[in-house]
Amino acid sequence: MNSSTIQKLLELRGAWLKSVKGNDAQARSREALSRWIAQDYVGFERSRDRLFIAENAEVADDANAILQHPDVKDLLKVMGQVGMAPKITSSGFSLDARARRYLSGGWLEELAWLAALEAGAHEAIHGQVIGWEFQGFTGENEIDLIMRHGKRLSFVSCKALRSELDVNDRKHRNRLMDAVHQADNLADHFGRHGERVGVLVTTDLYDEAKDMPRYQALMGKAAVLDVRVIALEELGWDKLVQALRHLMMEQETRK
Repeated sequence: MNSSTIQKLLELRGAWLKSVKGNDAQARSREALSRWIAQDYVGFERSRDRLFIAENAEVADDANAILQHPDVKDLLKVMGQVGMAPKITSSGFSLDARARRYLSGGWLEELAWLAALEAGAHEAIHGQVIGWEFQGFTGENEIDLIMRHGKRLSFVSCKALRSELDVNDRKHRNRLMDAVHQADNLADHFGRHGERVGVLVTTDLYDEAKDMPRYQALMGKAAVLDVRVIALEELGWDKLVQALRHLMMEQETRK
């Protein structure tokens, strides 16, 4: 067996791949929808929220009215093209658990995996549960994306959060900061010298008009911890591929 696989490299670090992982075939089958979402995440966010409201509507007429909204109809059309159309019932409709998880954020993890392969990863896995042992202690972590280039690994945490950053929303700011710390923990636990970690979030973190970050403390913390933040501005396919390629390749110059 190739000694440079993700599995072998992790085993040398006291960790191992468990059976729970993302479904590659499923991610490929939904690629068109994932890329459609990323192309206009703000628009998708509105349509998805309307869809969830319609699903929970107590009156069928209310649900049907939402389903007739042009943006929702566009979303349903693309979902239908990849076999994810909701089940229509006499009282409205319902989404299965698989579709709900995907729309709530699973798509981002799948998109990142697809983009990693496009970016030149020699190997990539997503939604992977890792078991580990250290000084007699054992545990497990789920890692959204692991990329391998040669004998080096990169780790990415994916967080589908609200696109608009409200500086007064402490919960949103805390979730963003937690994402940076979680990515740093991956580096401490599973990474080696020169390897990079990143966090992919769907929040708009850069104010183009002022030419400055919207959340200074977050970007400062990420810089201190050496965590690459990939935000809404880089969510489009070409920019995302470029960002992940940079994450993988930059470490080659940091040996």
